[in-house]
Amino acid sequence: MYEGWGGRWNYSDQAFLVYDAERDDGERFGAVTVSTPESVERLDERLSIEEVPLSTVAPSPYSVRATDDVDHAEFVKLTRERGHLLTYPTVRPVSASDYDYEIVGGHRRYHAARKADLSTIAVEIVELSDWEAVVWFVDEHIPVQGGSESDMYTQCEINRAIDRLRTEWPDERLRSLSVLEPYLSDALSRTRREALRSGHATNGCP
Repeated sequence: MYEGWGGRWNYSDQAFLVYDAERDDGERFGAVTVSTPESVERLDERLSIEEVPLSTVAPSPYSVRATDDVDHAEFVKLTRERGHLLTYPTVRPVSASDYDYEIVGGHRRYHAARKADLSTIAVEIVELSDWEAVVWFVDEHIPVQGGSESDMYTQCEINRAIDRLRTEWPDERLRSLSVLEPYLSDALSRTRREALRSGHATNGCP
């Protein structure tokens, strides 16, 4: 027996696609296609998950991760063969935009779906303000300085993401996120060194 979010029913194959599937022994599987299930029971919804047109979803404006590596190309290939993602990205509703949703977490999955020419994707919808989306983005992508989290941004990606964050938010606000403080100090130091080299600032000496 599996429990999860029912993505779609394939009538021709008599199969049911279940996202975030968990077996009754507690083992988790991501997405599972259950062939000819004996029964399908609807449980109380614990998450707000919907299948939405991919064209209504936009990436976060702070996302800078490249998706042109070999591993991602293989991910795209497998996604195209399956016809769906194994897990759903997290999005938030956005207003004053050409899109209905903005990615909060799961950009590689989002880009894989686009490259695989999927027309719809399952997403988890969370209500977040603009600032709450920043906090979520930082928690998901920016490691504690000196950390070695393999799924976090590289130093080059961190620099680019912080540059984008600083175009929208004042440094004082960003410094309230303790993980960003050392990176911001480094960014300000780099800015000053570049200004000194170009003659737009002095080093404080007569």
